Amino acid sequence: MFGFDVTYNISDLKRLAGEYPDIVREETETVMDIIVRRLEKEVVERTPRGVGGAGGLAGSISGEVVSAGGRVTGIVGTPVEYGVVVELGRGPEKRMPPTAPIALWAQRKLGLTEKEASSAAFAIARNIAAEGFEGAKMFGQAWDDNERWAQDMLKSIPERVVRRLDNQ
Repeated sequence: MFGFDVTYNISDLKRLAGEYPDIVREETETVMDIIVRRLEKEVVERTPRGVGGAGGLAGSISGEVVSAGGRVTGIVGTPVEYGVVVELGRGPEKRMPPTAPIALWAQRKLGLTEKEASSAAFAIARNIAAEGFEGAKMFGQAWDDNERWAQDMLKSIPERVVRRLDNQ
């Protein structure tokens, strides 16, 4: 499993959370949702398009905010098994990747016949096994490009809580 686990300790929230736990949780969830939506969008934009186009790997990427046990967690990910390989890449190894998905890709993307695609898939798989390939790093780059903004958003939670209390 590939992912980031980032925890921020925002001391101002401790005092506010003691007095206004529901408001702090709601504002934290709101901010986390803003962060997750932006990261989800940017990961999707960076995701290579294969045979499924926007409905393939890119279409499988989603984000959610989960609150449990006093913790609010933002998740952006994909349930697609090969997403980790696309993200991180693959080094050379003796085992070839499966050829069937590559053949399907060759038919759809390159317009090859089934027989041509099968031959091409074997050659591509052999090359991948011998040389590997670089990962797209769509999750990592999206986080790297937005980490400071996300930190600023998280640091804005106490101010959001106070502003909300002032408007009550």
